[in-house]
Amino acid sequence: MNDCDELMPEWLHFVEGAVGSEDLPPNISRETLQQNKILRVIKQNIAKMCLDMFADIAEQKDDYQKLYEQFGKYLELGNQEAEDLTNRTKAAELMRYHTSKSGGQMIGFKEYVDRMKAGQTDIYYITAESIAAASSSPSLEALRTKGLEVLCMTDPIDEYFVQQLKEFDGKKLKPATTEDLDREDEDENQELEELKTEFEPLAAPSDLADAFVQECENAILDLPM
Repeated sequence: MNDCDELMPEWLHFVEGAVGSEDLPPNISRETLQQNKILRVIKQNIAKMCLDMFADIAEQKDDYQKLYEQFGKYLELGNQEAEDLTNRTKAAELMRYHTSKSGGQMIGFKEYVDRMKAGQTDIYYITAESIAAASSSPSLEALRTKGLEVLCMTDPIDEYFVQQLKEFDGKKLKPATTEDLDREDEDENQELEELKTEFEPLAAPSDLADAFVQECENAILDLPM
């Protein structure tokens, strides 16, 4: 069979190869094949094998860059169509994006997490029509001022992709919007004010401290010359 949607996931249509199985009967109609449970297992195994193959290629950055430039959209579809969390995580690890700090290079989520600023808990991203548009965004500039790296997503499918992924390695994906940044600044200022109020009694001079200082001064004055 040269074309079988039931055997090959749609997002892997750019992959070519031959699949053989002794578990499938040699003479079988297409209609019967569509209902075959063995076929569904083969389909899942093909997806896992391809994801592992792509991960191996990704270890060679230059080779993977060429593959991603041509088939990156299909890999994003793979994340959306993944039938289990393991495959979805593997597909997410294959994504590559320009960032506010990467220059002309593209990095993945894992590398982003490894480069996160101390105390940073979220993965920031911005969606725009182009890298130039993303770079000139006030939201991006606000995060850059804070020393935070931002993933630049320029494909229309990216926004839907991050909505499906939601988080990576326990870090939530967060859009870089001015409203959210303003809210975070307000929260930080409020926390600072609460800390100042809490520790103000410790910083302010007390009657006991004044009395102690006065006692020391009197003792010095009473010392015999």
